[in-house]
Amino acid sequence: SSREVVSPFESSNTSSTAGSGLYSTETYDFTAENVDKVLDEVRPYLVADGGNVAVVSVADGTVSLELQGACGTCPSSTSTMKMGIERVLREKFGDAVKEVVDINRPSVTLTFEALNGQIDMLRSAIEGYGGVVQLATVDPAKGECQIKYKGPVPLGLGIKAAIRDKFPEL
Repeated sequence: SSREVVSPFESSNTSSTAGSGLYSTETYDFTAENVDKVLDEVRPYLVADGGNVAVVSVADGTVSLELQGACGTCPSSTSTMKMGIERVLREKFGDAVKEVVDINRPSVTLTFEALNGQIDMLRSAIEGYGGVVQLATVDPAKGECQIKYKGPVPLGLGIKAAIRDKFPEL
């Protein structure tokens, strides 16, 4: 018999009840060892993209993780962390999970150069999909920027998400 493979990054259940979700209904104590056990369900997807994840610590509701390999340098690493890994952990451990953090995520100060660098990392993909993007202004004091974009609307929304991911103060 064939078994359907379901990605942990696709959500069909947003419940925060411990033990619910895509996997078994077995519940675990909220320990680093058990967090690592639950992450074994996510790892094949990360490894397929050249990455991995390691548990650094579990304390006071905070799970500290280290994204490794390609996942550690990927522009979408925060999305992977929040929409994939954190969601899976919340499904298994419920409200015991207060926060999931990547210990290697550097704090980036909002400047014209930093924001333009983030856009530059996306630029070839944007252009490949028929879009054009240019950073016009950045006001760190107000947490505002102005970006000129022309192209498909979904791509523009992706650009906005990638920028907010890197610069949450915007």
